[in-house]
Amino acid sequence: MTQGQTDLRIRRTHKLLQEAMIALIVERGFDAITVGDIADRAMVNRATFYRHYEDKYDLVAKIFEEMVNELISNTKPTQRALSSLDFENPADIWVQLFEHFAEHADLYRALLGKNGSSWFADRMRDYVVTVILGRTMDHDRRFGSGKQEMPEMPSELPVVMLAHTLLGAITWWLESEKRYAPKLMASWFLSYGLYGFVHAYGIDVQRSDAQCNEEEMIGD
Repeated sequence: MTQGQTDLRIRRTHKLLQEAMIALIVERGFDAITVGDIADRAMVNRATFYRHYEDKYDLVAKIFEEMVNELISNTKPTQRALSSLDFENPADIWVQLFEHFAEHADLYRALLGKNGSSWFADRMRDYVVTVILGRTMDHDRRFGSGKQEMPEMPSELPVVMLAHTLLGAITWWLESEKRYAPKLMASWFLSYGLYGFVHAYGIDVQRSDAQCNEEEMIGD
């Protein structure tokens, strides 16, 4: 058997095991399924499963790593300062993020939904926090921080709150019967999540004249 045939066989086995696990999570919930259940559903023996993964947690971890690598390779860094965010026209990176979740909706719906894995959700939150911290550090290097001192709030707290907001929005979106476009979801998330986050992070957002006029009319 050639190397190419071996690689194709491995990818096919991975795909069968991943699809079997997703189907079982939907049916029974992550905590209730076993390696034997996954192997039986994929129509492979347990020895084959253990040649590729240590246990069901390792299977989820490997899926997560693949998704993360794909997400990182397909997203571009922000080109705008946080203080100049345009919620109605979100940056490509946010649209690409929601497009990623839409493309792999079955996987994320299974792992993040009510029958999913709390272990995976925690891992996902930790990753999102790490990414946001890295992005904000990159933002500060490129645009300057523009931050105001808020000694009463720990610096990591706004990031943690934003990560929870993002995962909550993604889970709701994937479980919703309505099919909202990724760009629309990115716009809504930025409008709700980042407006509060930017202020908590210590940056004064410059509002448009239209926003100011609307608030003045409401005040009148």
